Amino acid sequence: MKRLSIAILTALSAVNTLVALPVMAEQEQATATQSEALSYSDAELDSVLAPIALYPDTILTHILIASTYPLDIVSADRWRQQNSELSEDEIQEQTESFNWDPSVKALLPLTDILHTLASDLDWLQQLGDNVLISQSRVLARVQVLRQHALNAGTLSDNEYLDVEQDEDVIVIEPTRKEYIYVPFYDTRVVFGHWWHPVAPVYWHQPAHFRLAGSFYWSPRIHLSTTFYFGGILWHNRQVVVNHKPVKRFYYGKDVKRVYSRDYQPWQHNTAHRHVRYSPRVIHSAPTHFATPRVVKKPIRSPTKVTTTVTRRNTERGVTVRKETTVKKPVTVRQEAVRKETTVKKPVTVRQEAVRRETTVKKPVTVRREVVRKETTVKKPATVRREVVRSAPQQKRTTPAAVKKRQTVQQPKQPKGKNRDHN
Repeated sequence: MKRLSIAILTALSAVNTLVALPVMAEQEQATATQSEALSYSDAELDSVLAPIALYPDTILTHILIASTYPLDIVSADRWRQQNSELSEDEIQEQTESFNWDPSVKALLPLTDILHTLASDLDWLQQLGDNVLISQSRVLARVQVLRQHALNAGTLSDNEYLDVEQDEDVIVIEPTRKEYIYVPFYDTRVVFGHWWHPVAPVYWHQPAHFRLAGSFYWSPRIHLSTTFYFGGILWHNRQVVVNHKPVKRFYYGKDVKRVYSRDYQPWQHNTAHRHVRYSPRVIHSAPTHFATPRVVKKPIRSPTKVTTTVTRRNTERGVTVRKETTVKKPVTVRQEAVRKETTVKKPVTVRQEAVRRETTVKKPVTVRREVVRKETTVKKPATVRREVVRSAPQQKRTTPAAVKKRQTVQQPKQPKGKNRDHN
């Protein structure tokens, strides 16, 4: 009996395993399909990079960084269209206080490129997504496209650009650092036979560009040293930027250039981007690009509620409208909060001691007591005043008293005798 039960359990477990295997395979396939949908293929990436892969490295650096801030590009293009008569120096002076990314400001003199980026927002988002997902992969695909153009014979040195190659690295820079010419080329031709099923992105050439060789070129644009604050470490597949003002041009070979310590790897500023990231970018780094949660402030309920009652008098055919305003009752919770806010803060023992110390009268020192006594001593009287004060007051004399006093003072003489003797 035990053997039979064991055999039945073994058979049931085997059946469950066979049923679960197709389900697991379907889940793995769905996960793989979802991850593929959230990532760009080489064909899609090459199609996006085709119109800018043959730009000079200085322009390419600014485009790659600026594509991660699409709102800045749109705002800068609108401002540039309204101030198209300004020169390069005037642009730099007026936009110094603007809160745009430095790479966006660097593209302001390149009016045609800036307007093209702002006009093709779908392409701009795809480029920015790829830069945020993996800039090393973007730079690697740029080198693949440059190699195809070099093999097709359309990319070479000319009076506008210097093309340098070192093993698998191809560097493109303007012939003169003070001036630059923006190239335009037909992406369906310059790379030779296109090897992807997805066609490359094609932009129409501006009317004022002139043809020279396989490219169309813009008028000459003057640049200052501050334009060259960015660069590309091709061997490391990394974009670097210098946050300090660049004061001089670099005239050495760019393919052999070693950047100083002032050039640091570029880091995307998530706080400066004012647009949500696409699902593909969030899937690549959820903790870094996830949209922060916005906490909404609670809406205070009104203290008064107005109700409108409409009645119709069928006899008179008149509609009577009556509005009543009822004060909303305060709940127990609100009353408790109100009481808590109105309760006075209790005075601590320390505060009470300090209060008493401040109210005690300050004791009078000996010195102050002596000074107080000295100030209260009466002023001594002078001799004249003392004499006058000590003299007794004379009684008021009458004429009878004066006559009596005179009679007392004069001695009486004997009658009939002469007291004079010889």
